[in-house]
Amino acid sequence: MLAGCLLVIHLWLTLHHYLVSDIPWVIRQLFDVDEENNIPTWFSSANLMLTGAMTLLLAAGKWQQRDRWRAHWMLLGWGFVLLSMDEMAGLHESVNVVTEASWAVYALPLVLVLALVFLRFLYNLPGRTAAIFILSGLIFLGGAVGVELYTEPYLANDELNTLAYNLWTPVEEGMEMYGVILFQYALLDYLTRGKELVCKIRVLGQP
Repeated sequence: MLAGCLLVIHLWLTLHHYLVSDIPWVIRQLFDVDEENNIPTWFSSANLMLTGAMTLLLAAGKWQQRDRWRAHWMLLGWGFVLLSMDEMAGLHESVNVVTEASWAVYALPLVLVLALVFLRFLYNLPGRTAAIFILSGLIFLGGAVGVELYTEPYLANDELNTLAYNLWTPVEEGMEMYGVILFQYALLDYLTRGKELVCKIRVLGQP
């Protein structure tokens, strides 16, 4: 709900600014999903941190059970924590300062490595959970990397202050937001089904 509201506010301010009349930058910056240190950034960072906390809590349980995939759960949780810190600090954009290529170009090999690392982990998850995990990841990466690369020419041609570019930014950030929300849903669904399974086993085990 909040994610949708933030995207709608950004779109309304953008369309009004470029098609009707100028809106003061201090107001636009407060809700611009492409800017740092504002309300959308706070929401995305907090949401990623929440996802990291949820995953690490699950990982702690897996660790106590000495689950085979406990390290993967732990890595996944800390990955979300790092993404939360990066979202607030904009660390990935520092790459653009030292190189002409977009940071997204360097992210692609890392994504491939992580995909290989988590391949067997996903294979051993319940089919429904694995499918939603993969879908959420594709949505998130489609925005964070795919749309980022697609809009790179706007940066190269100094066209960031245009209607076209500012209509693409909510697509990018929206895909990131809803990719994370979908992962949260998959995680809660996995936990719920796991509890139901434990209850069924206990009932069946009663004399």
